[in-house]
Amino acid sequence: MSDKVTLIIPVRRDADKLERCLRSVLSGTLVPRIIVMDCTADPEKLARTRGKFPGVRYFDLGMNPGRAHAVNTGFHITQTPYAMTLSPALLAGKHCVERLCDALDGDPDLLSAQAKILSAGEPARISGAGWLLDLAAEPVIRGAGRRAASCARRAGITAAQMDAAIYRMEYLEVTGILDERFYTRLEDLDLGYRGLIAGFKNICEPAAKCREMESAQTSAFYEQLETGNMEYFRYKYGLKALRIPEGRAKKEDPQRAAALERGRMLCFQAEIEQMEKEELGMSVTNLTLPEEFYMEIREDGPKGVFPLYVGSKAEESPLQIPDLIRARAGMLAGAAERARRLFGRRSLQSGEADV
Repeated sequence: MSDKVTLIIPVRRDADKLERCLRSVLSGTLVPRIIVMDCTADPEKLARTRGKFPGVRYFDLGMNPGRAHAVNTGFHITQTPYAMTLSPALLAGKHCVERLCDALDGDPDLLSAQAKILSAGEPARISGAGWLLDLAAEPVIRGAGRRAASCARRAGITAAQMDAAIYRMEYLEVTGILDERFYTRLEDLDLGYRGLIAGFKNICEPAAKCREMESAQTSAFYEQLETGNMEYFRYKYGLKALRIPEGRAKKEDPQRAAALERGRMLCFQAEIEQMEKEELGMSVTNLTLPEEFYMEIREDGPKGVFPLYVGSKAEESPLQIPDLIRARAGMLAGAAERARRLFGRRSLQSGEADV
């Protein structure tokens, strides 16, 4: 196994797919150290897989503390220069890990690089090639639905999708790790954007490929999480002014209203903790929390999880202005992606070839 990169795989719902995922990684041209973060809360769920892959390290969290916390725990355990994150629902291409490592080796300014994720139903089409933000500060998945050949060159992105990404551990000490106020959605977008305004870069490496085992489906639950989390994201980076006013129908949607209220509560919590930090001299975030103290343990199992990293409102300094301008300029690419997708849908509806 390589001393260059550690692969972190958080597992909850896709435990049945883990075995195929691991086989794809272990058959690659560069085999990383592997840590499986067990969030299933069922000690028997991964028992069969444990027996088949003795070289893989398992870390049983005893509950589902959220994807961000599971990966953050993996970051704390990692002792290699690079850390890669992978969804257990993906199959890694033969050269995937090697080419992601090569990308970071070749560009010292990179915080992260992402593999191109191909669709299960149509492997010649892209499921995702990185996060972008459009001009209204709305998240856009680059390349989704397009032909794989259309994203054949390395390209800058706002953030790597954590489903298939590699990070430079040295730079995570500068940016901080995943903000655990985000639950299951957009914590990777937040980390990548934080990297941009710190002066680093994120790219999609098209020579590194992964493929879905099943076609990804976005449920209403995840859409609500994304809506609330984006409220917090905009608060952190001063992007609220870019938000498009909502139409009447959206305002009257009770599920969307609840999601927005949750987002506002995240912002309120961040404000309160920042006040405590500044006025009372309290440290509410510990970036170096030892792994043995990250949860309270009782005889019948873990009682509560304490965050390894909680973010706050970004403090803009004059030295960051060029990086902020670069990050905002990246929204043009997001707007182009949004327009391309809209045009593609209209073309399909009119019977024309898609773009």
